[in-house]
Amino acid sequence: MKKLNECDCGCGGTGGCNDNDSNYMFFGNLKIIKKYVDAMLEMDAEHVQEILSNGHDWAADHIATSKDDVQEVGDFLMNEMHHDDEMDSYNMQQPQFIPAGFKNHLKQLMPERIEKTEAGYFATTETGRRLSKKPKSKKAALMQLAAVEISKT
Repeated sequence: MKKLNECDCGCGGTGGCNDNDSNYMFFGNLKIIKKYVDAMLEMDAEHVQEILSNGHDWAADHIATSKDDVQEVGDFLMNEMHHDDEMDSYNMQQPQFIPAGFKNHLKQLMPERIEKTEAGYFATTETGRRLSKKPKSKKAALMQLAAVEISKT
């Protein structure tokens, strides 16, 4: 049943979507996603688990990929909305958007890595050779990698 003054796009908003606003579907889709997420979170978790366990594990896969997509867009928008003067406190609170292909580009520029072991962290070369004999904290291993990069210049 449609409410009086409810938007025709199905977003649940009132007053209708403005055809001049090219992103009205973005907000409408967010509202629909929220509506379904809220409804699913209200469902009996044990009953949902039982349904998913009876050959419907595809549903969990769809939720996982949707989460990744929503998180990527959210991270992107949050990064775009926060300026450099606000970034220090913001970086500590929220994961950041990483552009596609950036990790591969970084691997080409900086082949050294940090290896996590039970004993601690090691900075390693591209071939896997450890740059120190003793394990370090993650922060110390990062500092060692920074020193390697500085020495390249």
